[in-house]
Amino acid sequence: MFYPGIFDLPWWAYTLIALALTRITIIAVTIFLHRHQTHRALDLHPAISHFFRFWLWLTTGMITREWVAVHRKHHAKVETAEDPHSPQVYGIGRVLLLGVFLYVKAAHNGETLAKYGRGTPDDWLERNLYSRFPKSGVVLMALVNLLLFGLLPGAAIFAVQMIWIPFWAAGVINGGGHY
Repeated sequence: MFYPGIFDLPWWAYTLIALALTRITIIAVTIFLHRHQTHRALDLHPAISHFFRFWLWLTTGMITREWVAVHRKHHAKVETAEDPHSPQVYGIGRVLLLGVFLYVKAAHNGETLAKYGRGTPDDWLERNLYSRFPKSGVVLMALVNLLLFGLLPGAAIFAVQMIWIPFWAAGVINGGGHY
C-alpha cells in the first residue's frame, strides 16, 4: 500500500498545512524579495533575511538576484516592450497562465542581471548552494513533504506549493494587477 507518512492527519489538516506553507512563501516573496531586496524599503535582520532565502530555495528554486533583476527591470520599463511581464505587451492570458516563463526568460538575460541585480546576496551560501543548485531545494521540499505526510497528501501539498507562486504572484498579481 501507499506510504502513510509520519503524520496521519484528516484532509482538512493537510489543507491547512498547504495553506500555511504557501502563506510563508508569499510572505517571503512580498517582504524579502519585493520590499527588502528589490526596493530596499525595509531592513531585515540577517537571520530573517537568510530564513527567507532558504525558504524560497526550498519552495520555489528562485534565485534572489534573478527575481530582483527581473522585477527592477519591470518597474523601470513598465508596460513597454522591454517590460519582462507586461500584460499590455504579452496579453493577459499569457501573463496570467504563463507569467513564470516570462520571468525565467528574462532571468537568463545577462545584461538584465548585471544592470538590475546589484546589491543582492553574494555570500558563500548564495554562490555555492542557492544559485548553484536552485532545484535541489525544491527536490528536498518534495522529499520532506512525502516523508512527513505520505505519498498522496505529500504530493498534493507539494503540487500546491509549486503552483502557488507561478499562478498567484507571476500570473494573478502581476498579470491581473497590471491589466
